Amino acid sequence: MNTTIDALTALRAALDSIALTLPLDSADRGTEVHDELLGQIDDYLLPRLARLDAPLLVVLGGSTGAGKSTITNSLVGSDVSLAGVLRPSTRTPVLVCNSADRSWFLDGGVLPDLPRTTGERPTGAGLHLVVNDRVPAGLGLLDAPDIDSVELANHELAAQLLGAADAWLFVTTASRYADAVPWEYLRRARERAVAMTIVINRIPTGASDEVAAHLGDMLRQNGLGDITVFTIEEAPTVAAAQDVPDATDHFVEGRLQETAIGELRSWVGGLIADDASRDDVVRTTLDGALRSIPARVDVVEDALGDQSAAVEQLAATSRRRYEDALSALDDELGNGVLLRGEVLDRWREHVGTSAFMERLQHGVSRVRARVWSVLSRKPIPSEAAKDQLESNLVTLVRNHADRAAVATVSEWDTTAAGAAVLAGAERGIDRPTANLPDRLERELDDWHDAVLQLVQDRAGNKLAVARSLTLGLNGVGVAVMVGVFAQTGGVTGAEAGVAAGTAAVSQTLLTAVFGENAVRDLVRAARDDLRLRLAGIFEVERGRFDALLRSHSSGDGDALRRASEELISSWTRQGRA
Repeated sequence: MNTTIDALTALRAALDSIALTLPLDSADRGTEVHDELLGQIDDYLLPRLARLDAPLLVVLGGSTGAGKSTITNSLVGSDVSLAGVLRPSTRTPVLVCNSADRSWFLDGGVLPDLPRTTGERPTGAGLHLVVNDRVPAGLGLLDAPDIDSVELANHELAAQLLGAADAWLFVTTASRYADAVPWEYLRRARERAVAMTIVINRIPTGASDEVAAHLGDMLRQNGLGDITVFTIEEAPTVAAAQDVPDATDHFVEGRLQETAIGELRSWVGGLIADDASRDDVVRTTLDGALRSIPARVDVVEDALGDQSAAVEQLAATSRRRYEDALSALDDELGNGVLLRGEVLDRWREHVGTSAFMERLQHGVSRVRARVWSVLSRKPIPSEAAKDQLESNLVTLVRNHADRAAVATVSEWDTTAAGAAVLAGAERGIDRPTANLPDRLERELDDWHDAVLQLVQDRAGNKLAVARSLTLGLNGVGVAVMVGVFAQTGGVTGAEAGVAAGTAAVSQTLLTAVFGENAVRDLVRAARDDLRLRLAGIFEVERGRFDALLRSHSSGDGDALRRASEELISSWTRQGRA
């Protein structure tokens, strides 16, 4: 038995890790089955597996106004559950048992999460326990709320109580037995092989045979033809006011005549007539409940699969939007758009003169950069060009990050799943992160340092040539950066010619220092490094959307299925042992 309990505990853990949070078509049914299965494991399966010899629990369930409380009182022979004209009359479930079984039912042997009350009348929520030795030892009778109650809490509690039953006593009336809700529960009981009987109460005098025949036909058509049916015609009840304290405070229907309830009492008593009968009920219901689990797990797993597919679709949307933005950014980086305005001006101040070109051709040595900084107290033009280049790049990246965020939110919002995810997002999810400019500036500073290191690593003593051209290490580094962006597809008019000239100057300058082949490799390496850094920036931006999806990605369908299969395997081995 322990192996089955262990397997059931593992299944419970797998179920507990699952949350179906997205409003998909399969989510409502999946959540209902998931919660119901978890409840039955806690309320019935684990307690019953731990104590096969524990008292039997018979739950009286059924439609509103069917007379469940009256039948409970009649079976006990005492008024233990309030019966009246107000609907629903049973708001707090009442469990009646023999004093010998009091500790099992009071201490939470079954339905452990429901609080208990005792005393003459129910107080508060939970399960009201009544001890009455007219109930045979080894049996508990539970009067449950209506399965079709207009009060949702009553409806849900009734389903929970029926899931914890060893046997169902299903009560309906001549006017309600064809309703849809009772049949849903009857099919569920059959799927789980629960010991069950049906009581048709309040049949007009003389109509029992006709009603029973019609119900029998319906049962057979639904594969439930072997269920025993009891009929109770409308008749005077036994006055019971003397058994109920303060009976004048409420309407008391009384108890059914023994001639009406006798056969039903015999059926209930037969469940525990001897050890063999009792064990048969327990094992049949337990086996049915356990063997119904794989089909119920399939429902949960299918719903979980739908959730995972929706999450992946949303993740693919955000990936695509940010990849598109990164691709568009990469196109702009290579078309010269960053070399507009002040970048061109600053770079031309440094290299864009015919005298400088002559120095490149004839190797004339000057110290222009050093003299510039000392006399003018202004930044070396190469530094100014670098700063303006980075400023332009920050603006460009921010614009593309903004478009990616807006596009992702817009596309998510067109689906129910995406709208639900966005509902839990912080304000501003459709804009870049607030610290994007700071992160970009740090990343670009690091990239500049990396370019300088790249220049040093590949140049060696060739830097002496660069110094002879008054550039220095920083100047060569900026020349490489300009080379990364020096195509002119995005620049028009006069700027196009200037940018083309700037590109030519940078190319000539770098070729003079490194050689033509080395220049191509150097610029390519610098650009690849920048691409990786920008991809990392966009990955962080997209990570906000991934974080939202992670809270909707709980549960492992494969683990759930394996746990279900192991449970049935363990239970089957135990049955053969």
